[in-house]
Amino acid sequence: MKKVFLSICILLSIGALAQKSKESLGYDKIHPYRDSESGRIAKVEKAGKQGFIKEDGSEHVPCKYDNIFPWEAGRAKVQIGAKFGFVRESDGEEYIPVKYDYIGPFKNGLAIVVNNGKRGLINEDGEEVVPVD
Repeated sequence: MKKVFLSICILLSIGALAQKSKESLGYDKIHPYRDSESGRIAKVEKAGKQGFIKEDGSEHVPCKYDNIFPWEAGRAKVQIGAKFGFVRESDGEEYIPVKYDYIGPFKNGLAIVVNNGKRGLINEDGEEVVPVD
């Protein structure tokens, strides 16, 4: 009985410490850390917005996105409202601005983008190779 009680106390203490560190960092939710191109990072949520932090608690991607999609090929699609862009995993920078109504998957180095019902193509660097006009 004492062992069960002690185990419960330890689990509650660990939960309280995790909660305290989450609150001390100012986030509503911290997801598990994962290895990335720039070290260990964790998805975080604050006031309904999402971002990423490094293991030392420093900001990697600011909490300004409504949604951050899973990392793929060193980048993640991000969303603010009904607009989409991309951030780089290596430095957390938004390198394709959040301005498109739709961005399709990259195939052969290109992705279809749509803005105001008009289509174009971007390359993996975010350059419009077929402008959305």
